Amino acid sequence: MRRSMAKLELYRKFTNSLAVSVVLSIAWIGYELYFNASDPSSEPWEIAWIIPAFWNLLSFALLIVICILWAPTRNPTRYTL
Repeated sequence: MRRSMAKLELYRKFTNSLAVSVVLSIAWIGYELYFNASDPSSEPWEIAWIIPAFWNLLSFALLIVICILWAPTRNPTRYTL
């Protein structure tokens, strides 16, 4: 029973991190639409690099979350059946 609860807690944390990334993605898409619609001539080119950089940062953050959640532990049988 403890092993199932440990797995459930691990998957719950991962699900929460995925949900946060989806919310951030939707918010960022809204910002991109506003940014592109408000300035069709691309005058603020100084900050335009942020738009594609966000997606790299978001994927890197998800990779870090996965590395933290599934890091090797002293008790590797904690999640086995």
